[in-house]
Amino acid sequence: MKQTTIFADFNNRDVDGCLRLNTVGSMADLATCSIRLEEGMELSVSDGDLIAKIVVRAPGLEGVWRGQIVSGPVEAGDG
Repeated sequence: MKQTTIFADFNNRDVDGCLRLNTVGSMADLATCSIRLEEGMELSVSDGDLIAKIVVRAPGLEGVWRGQIVSGPVEAGDG
């Protein structure tokens, strides 16, 4: 079964280095796929050029769900 990939902006990181999952693209993909973020959930994220595996982290001080990169990023065609 292929894992769902959602949009993430690799330049949109918090002070801990986690990807913020609050962009329009991220929110649209989550809604389209009916994904409800949960602490510890594993997802694939991509900006169209790069792809990475993340573990979802609960909102931090900013109140934004985040993704800790655990693998990648690599070019999307290499994933």
